[in-house]
Amino acid sequence: MESDPMTAPKIVPTVVCNRRGTPRLCGIEVPADLQALVVERTTCPNDNPECACKPVVSVVGGVDEAGMERALSDFGGCVEVAYGQLLSGEHLLSTLERHGLYMALSTATAYSLAPAHMFCNVLAERHHLSPELRDAIELAVHEAVVNGLLHGNLEIGSGDRQSLEGLRRFGETISTQLRDPSLASRRIEVTAVVSEREVELAVIDSGPGYEAESLAADDRPDRKSGRGLELIRHFAQAVEVGEGGRKLRMRFAR
Repeated sequence: MESDPMTAPKIVPTVVCNRRGTPRLCGIEVPADLQALVVERTTCPNDNPECACKPVVSVVGGVDEAGMERALSDFGGCVEVAYGQLLSGEHLLSTLERHGLYMALSTATAYSLAPAHMFCNVLAERHHLSPELRDAIELAVHEAVVNGLLHGNLEIGSGDRQSLEGLRRFGETISTQLRDPSLASRRIEVTAVVSEREVELAVIDSGPGYEAESLAADDRPDRKSGRGLELIRHFAQAVEVGEGGRKLRMRFAR
């Protein structure tokens, strides 16, 4: 039985040349049910207007974890199409211009997969990171993604998770929020740029944000929020909160 073409997994490499100031797709066919992702280059390496530039981003829909990791590995960028939206964010071009890695997923997809694991697999393979550094980065990125999904995109407070009943209620709240398309469709971005001396990563959510200063001022041992950030600071050499609490940037020495 053949799969429905509207629901079958798709990976679409997409790039645009800016030849003579007119952006154009470089001979890449995009299925009608997926919107093309436009990545504009300032120069075109070929004189032929039908040039086939190397793809720099993949647009994915309905792929599993292995497919998404493959798309990220092959093209450097992986952007999901979900809920009728193309989920690329404003950090896409700046990351690719620095030869970095970029991934943008919906909240529902990111929550159901292991984005930190597959992202760090590709990052470590591309830049030959040591196992110790790779594992430290994955732990920090995982914590940042979970915080961004739960407290940012799904707008769930820390609450009481010290008891079984508290954990049960917390799980029910997550399930309830994920059933809301306006929340489940929110984008979360993960970026990485590597230099000779350091690895710089960022996780950007689409939630309402928070006041980083007030969180840093709360040093009570029994506090219910901020522990994830504390764990991240244990692994990273530097951590910065920006964009109104929606962006967490982490730096790791190589």
